[in-house]
Amino acid sequence: MGEFVGVNPVNLAELAKRLQRLHEVLARNGPIIQQKMRQWDSEVSFTQLPRLTDSALNDTRDMNARTTKAHGLASENGWNPAILSGLPLPVRRPLPTDGPGPIGPRSPYVQLDWDAVGQSGYQAEQDVQALKDALAGKDPEAVRVGLSGVREHLTQHLDDKPYLAAFWAQAGPLALQAARALYNRTGASLFSAESMSILRALGSSLAAASQMRVGTGKDGRPLLSPETRAAITKSSDPWSVGMLFKYGPDGKSWDSRFLAEVTRSMLDARAAGKVQVPTPSGHGGILDQDRALYQKRLADFDPVLAVMDRATQNGQAARHVLGDPDSGLKYAKMLVGDDWRTPGVKVGPYGKASGADPSLTVDRIDLTSHAAEFLKAAVSAPRGASDDAKESAWSVVHIVQATSEFTKLHPDRVLPHEIRRSLIYTADRYLPDLAKSVGHDYAAHPVPKDNIPGNPWTVVTKNSELEPFLAQAFREPKEFGTFKGIMNARVSLAVAANIKDPSDADYLSEMASLYGAIQRLENDRHFSEEQLKDVEAQRNQTALGVLSGGFGALSFASPWGPGTIAQFLTGTTSPFVNASFSTDHAVQALKDNADAFRKQVLGIEVPVIQGLINAGAIRPPTDATWYKNGTLIPDANFVEWISGHAESEYGGKTLLEWIRAAQVAMRMQQ
Repeated sequence: MGEFVGVNPVNLAELAKRLQRLHEVLARNGPIIQQKMRQWDSEVSFTQLPRLTDSALNDTRDMNARTTKAHGLASENGWNPAILSGLPLPVRRPLPTDGPGPIGPRSPYVQLDWDAVGQSGYQAEQDVQALKDALAGKDPEAVRVGLSGVREHLTQHLDDKPYLAAFWAQAGPLALQAARALYNRTGASLFSAESMSILRALGSSLAAASQMRVGTGKDGRPLLSPETRAAITKSSDPWSVGMLFKYGPDGKSWDSRFLAEVTRSMLDARAAGKVQVPTPSGHGGILDQDRALYQKRLADFDPVLAVMDRATQNGQAARHVLGDPDSGLKYAKMLVGDDWRTPGVKVGPYGKASGADPSLTVDRIDLTSHAAEFLKAAVSAPRGASDDAKESAWSVVHIVQATSEFTKLHPDRVLPHEIRRSLIYTADRYLPDLAKSVGHDYAAHPVPKDNIPGNPWTVVTKNSELEPFLAQAFREPKEFGTFKGIMNARVSLAVAANIKDPSDADYLSEMASLYGAIQRLENDRHFSEEQLKDVEAQRNQTALGVLSGGFGALSFASPWGPGTIAQFLTGTTSPFVNASFSTDHAVQALKDNADAFRKQVLGIEVPVIQGLINAGAIRPPTDATWYKNGTLIPDANFVEWISGHAESEYGGKTLLEWIRAAQVAMRMQQ
């Protein structure tokens, strides 16, 4: 216990306000002062300013805690803290015989344990009690008023570990009730601006606590206890939990493991049909004029989407979910589907909302973009040997498997466009991995490249699962054309890898196998002549964009090892949906009079020679007009150079042999 001191609650509150103003001034002007002094080459050191700013914030927090306790003690003695009056200082202590002050009875001097009461843990206990008292009310307006003070304290203590530990150890289940207690039962909006600010403060506090740890080394553990985490992940009210994430901070502000836990629980709740979104009365979707608004509200306040979006923003959280070897496939199957939409409203034969014999469901809102972005985040770790890269590789395995299972269960159904775009994105990022897997049907799992520990993680899939995956992903002419153009451009890396890799791997043949699988799939689509022209136009435009844009113009000067392998795996991965690659047969993006030149320079020669340059086998002349800043830009001089060097040897083969090998590899698969 510390020293008990007598304090005046009103004067103490004024001191807390002045400390808060001091902190605000230091926080606002401190960086400016430091910058100005550095610009003026001042010899005066201001390195202590950040520490002073933090100290002012801590003092403000401590004084607020003491003020709260002092007002409580004064109230217990019969004085109303709302009308306490201060005494001019310096002054004697008030006596019982003193008359009333200017605005009410004189404030008593109350006795405080100065040190104990000034600790953050005490303030957290006070806020927990305030939260409990506020949530006991039934009226949302009364709840808002009761939680306004808690909101301010939560905002002040975002980086205060003792406060967050004490608050969330006691307030977890209570805080999760906030959304349910605050939402408007009547009116057009679900939450008022004040309610949203309270949920924002609770979400920010929970996010900050999720990132903190207690203990060090092997004894380190999350600040949020297992009981607190379980209260969130196993809550019987997933909607209220989701609102803390909807109004909480960006996904990067949350601990990835904690966010993954909550995401799994939300997907489980959705699968079990336990997610219900409340709506204000009068917007139940029964009246025709209300049904569109009702569906929009279901989409806007869907807790599953709120948490999924935060995991997508975080990136690693999405990879924890789908990249788990044991449970990742389960959640991939939940995401790869065609049921991501609001339930809609059932109407009768005359288009009126009806509960009897409905013949049509209308006003559904498509939600697939949320699932699609999550899938993309799950496979977006940088290629390498990290745990994150391994989880990303596992995510690819599970997405391929989930797509295959969907296709087998529903052979006549096509996945929504946004989901298919995420599948194409996955194929683009892991193109050499899928190329290696074509024709093999042994197992599906990540392995280090060449089975050497420390090498980047690669993906092995079963051909029987890869084919349905590709069949779902590629449906439209432009999709085939774009992907074939990317594969054409990747020939440059395949050539470079064949030279640099000391093993007997034949990357050209692997690339050709995938090219052949895509070509056979395209043939099965039986596109019209005009559609096939679009495929060809898109392929040429994409290949040109990838090569001339500098994608794949990588240096392979280093020996074959983890760094060079990561370059190869990343390779020409390009924004395949980039508008700059957009072509359309209708607008004749590629003119007929350019056909001959295009076929000459956009055949196999460009990527082959680019690959030989990347591997260091060819050194372009310093005055070459067709090679600038590491990128090959074909022109008439380039064609002349090819003709003059056809029999020159580079990397163990003549240039003509390299070109013919690539041509044979690609054509034999078509």
